[in-house]
Amino acid sequence: MSNISILKKESLKRVFSNGFSAVRILEETCPEVSLELCTLKAGFSRGFKTYSLEERMQIFTFASGLGIIKAGKKIFPIDEQSVFIPDFDQDKLEITAGDTDIEFIHITGTMNDTDRRQMSHCQYVLPRFVRFSEAIQYTERFTQESGAKVKQHSVIAGRHLGRYTMGWVIGKGPDFVGQHTHPSLEQWYFMLQGADFTYDAGDRSIAVKEGDVSFTPHGTSHGSTCKEEGFINYVWFELNRAWDEG
Repeated sequence: MSNISILKKESLKRVFSNGFSAVRILEETCPEVSLELCTLKAGFSRGFKTYSLEERMQIFTFASGLGIIKAGKKIFPIDEQSVFIPDFDQDKLEITAGDTDIEFIHITGTMNDTDRRQMSHCQYVLPRFVRFSEAIQYTERFTQESGAKVKQHSVIAGRHLGRYTMGWVIGKGPDFVGQHTHPSLEQWYFMLQGADFTYDAGDRSIAVKEGDVSFTPHGTSHGSTCKEEGFINYVWFELNRAWDEG
């Protein structure tokens, strides 16, 4: 029996306070990682707690809406789907929504010695703001050889944030991502604007759409397909178990 987890957008119940809602999701999937689906109403601002390099990393993935990020004296425009990684506790952090609500995924994860060592070796400069349109495109061998047309992008490369990586996959139907298995990767999918495809993982075939979130544990075969009228559009986020300590 598969232990795939799925959150459907329609099941999400948002409660707002001062224009902000944050809903913790898929808590049972992985104790090291915390996921929140967030909405910041137009015209509102929200400060966020920061963590030291010894504690937790943070990733903000903006799915829709317009606004700005203030990190200390730096300002970053949220003008398309994008990702922001703060410099741990070096700057105060505030997000302001413009004329439209901002929808985003807030991810935090524990840091261990492997994470800190890899980041030191890579000399990754933070804070980091990456628009999806500027992300580096790549092709995995199993996708290239299967004839799929989806476009794959690296948003956070391996080792830059230790055990944590992130990418973006997009393709108009008919298209697919071939079945494959990651021996050591815990993987979450966040379905983005217009997404409408089937996610096949383990013994389940799941129809997913914009706003849905899935979790697939390491060692589970998975892939995606969409018909002519469908659309593959998702961010994947991974934790590499191969680098767990002890």
